[in-house]
Parts: sequence; structure tokens; C-alpha cells
Amino acid sequence: MRLFSAFLAIAVSASLAPAVAVAQIVQTNPPPAPAPAPQPPPSYPPPPPPAAKKQPPAPAKQPPATTQPPAANPAPQPPPPGYQQPPPGYQQPPPGYQQPPPGYQQPPPGYQQPPPGYQQAPPPGYQPPPGYQQAPPPGYPAQQPPPGYYQQPAPGYYQPPPGYYPPGYGYQPPAPQPPRPQRPPPRTHGFLAMPYIGFSTFAGDTGRYYDPGPMVGVILGGRVNPSFSINGEMRMDVLNFKDVPTTEMWEAEEFDIGVSPLFHVQFPTGNGEFVIGPKLSFFGYQLTIKDNSGFKTSGSSWSGWSTGLNAGAFFAVSRVMSIGGMVSYTFRKPTEVCPEDDFGVEQCQSGDYAAENVLGFHAALLF
Repeated sequence: MRLFSAFLAIAVSASLAPAVAVAQIVQTNPPPAPAPAPQPPPSYPPPPPPAAKKQPPAPAKQPPATTQPPAANPAPQPPPPGYQQPPPGYQQPPPGYQQPPPGYQQPPPGYQQPPPGYQQAPPPGYQPPPGYQQAPPPGYPAQQPPPGYYQQPAPGYYQPPPGYYPPGYGYQPPAPQPPRPQRPPPRTHGFLAMPYIGFSTFAGDTGRYYDPGPMVGVILGGRVNPSFSINGEMRMDVLNFKDVPTTEMWEAEEFDIGVSPLFHVQFPTGNGEFVIGPKLSFFGYQLTIKDNSGFKTSGSSWSGWSTGLNAGAFFAVSRVMSIGGMVSYTFRKPTEVCPEDDFGVEQCQSGDYAAENVLGFHAALLF
């Protein structure tokens, strides 16, 4: 039995020995790798290499069961017909480079890239498409749209309610007016002067002989306090006779010289004052009668006293001057009449003569 087992083992080993030897030979000298597929001829300049793709992390290396020698490098392919070697200094184009279209001409030496936003002028005879609007150059003033032009609102535009006016449009309330300058207060102390000019008219019986005539005068004095002043007055009235004979010329004047105190009442606004006061004066009258040649033929004079009242209102235009007006009433009472004889000598006579009632209207300045 043992002899049969040994014989069987030798027979199996002898049958497997050639197969093991062939396997070792194949492992030691593997067959040559197949030839690579033919590649297309490269273009000039060659295209950029494809971007490297991100490879997933390699799994952990496992120890190889057996070590195999690397495959032999394929033989380099010859360049295609017509290929030109790149010139010295040639640099590989950057990633994303695109091949210029057919017919592209290289720019001349010294060419500079135009700035951003540069628009090339259209060629001669170019017609823009319908509805095209060319943008105005920088700094050109904006043009208003033509009448009736409607501009489409921007997306999301909210229509304002009726009656709403954006700032700067529609009805605008008037700007507040600056306050009017306040007039300065009138003087309330010191020197007082009131020149005036106007006209006088006679009332009552004496008014039958005279028409209104011019009048001029002045009041001078000083303010005792803001409410009272003591003054003197001088006044001259030019008489305008009625029914004068055609062969004569009558000229007459009346004079008043006296005192005329005034009471001053300031306006509530402080820019003016009322004045009122009595007057008492010496009264004089002078009449001259001439012929048409201008020679004096006769004359007479009267004298007496007068009294009356002055009242007016004045508005300050500066610190030292006011402008206004007055009305006056004067009662003149002659006490002596002195007519001239043929030799020009006056013959005075005292008596109770008719009085005069005179109204005056004055335009005056108050200093």
C-alpha cells in the first residue's frame, strides 16, 4: 500500500512540473504591450493643455502581489506635413486662449489697446437699425423728450395718489417774506425845527374879497420832554384879491410872528407822532396899489393880534427827520389901520375892525 501511494505522488509531480515551469517563464518575460492608437497631427500653435481635473483621493495602496517591469515608452510620432517649428522665445498661450478666426491680421507695431468703454465709429454709409438711440457723449446736456412723449415706468414703479406733487413740482407755497424794516423812532429831545409850505383860504365875510393864496412859514424851538416843546412861529400869507380894477395891481401880504408851543403824542408803533398846540402872534398887513406901469399909487397897513391852533401828524424817516402835514386855524383881529395919503404919509387910526378867519393847509418837515 505504501509503495502504491509513493508511486502515485511521483506520477502527479511529473505531470504538473511542465505547467509550473511555463508559468514562471511567462511571469518573468511578459508579452509586449500593444501599440498606441495613431494621434491626429498637432496644430500650430498647439492648443493649450486641458485643465487638470480634480482627482478623487487615491485609496490606500495595497502591496503588489508581484513586481512587474514598466511598459516600454512608445516611439515619438513624426510632425505632420507642413508643420513649422515655433520661433525662438515662443511662450505657451495662457489658459482660455481662443484661436483667432480665419483672415485675422496681426495689429501693426505700436498698437495700443483702446480704453474700457471705447466705441468704434461706424463705417461710412452705416445706417443704424430702427429705434436705435445713440448715447450722448460725456458732459453733453440731457435733452428733454419731445411733447407727447411717454416714457415707460421702470419695473416696480408705484403710481402716486391723486393730488401728490413731488418736491419741486406743482404748487409751491410762497416763500415767507422778510419782515419789513422798522422805522426809527422820532427824536424826543433837543432842538426842534418845522419848515412848512402850503396855501391859505379865508372863511366868513372876508372870504368874499380873497381867493386862496400861497403861504410859507417855520416853527423853531426845543423839546422840553418827549411830550412838550416850546417854539416860536413866523408865517407869511400872500393875498389873492378878487374884483381888482383892470387899471391897477393890488399886492398884499399878512405876517404872523409869535409863540406856538406843541404837545407831542407818540404813535403806538413808535415810528411817528401827533402834534397839536395853540398859537398867539402879532399880526401885520401890508397893501400896495400900483398902476399898470408898476408905479405905486397908494397903500395902507394894518396891525393887530392873532391866535389859532396847529395840528398835524408826522412819520419818522430817520432818527432826526420826520415828514408829515398840518392844518391850522388863524383868527386875525386888526386894531389899527394906517392908510397913506397922496404924499405917501400914513394916517393911523385905531378902532374895532372886522376880524379874519383863515384856514391853512401845510406840508412840513419835522427835525
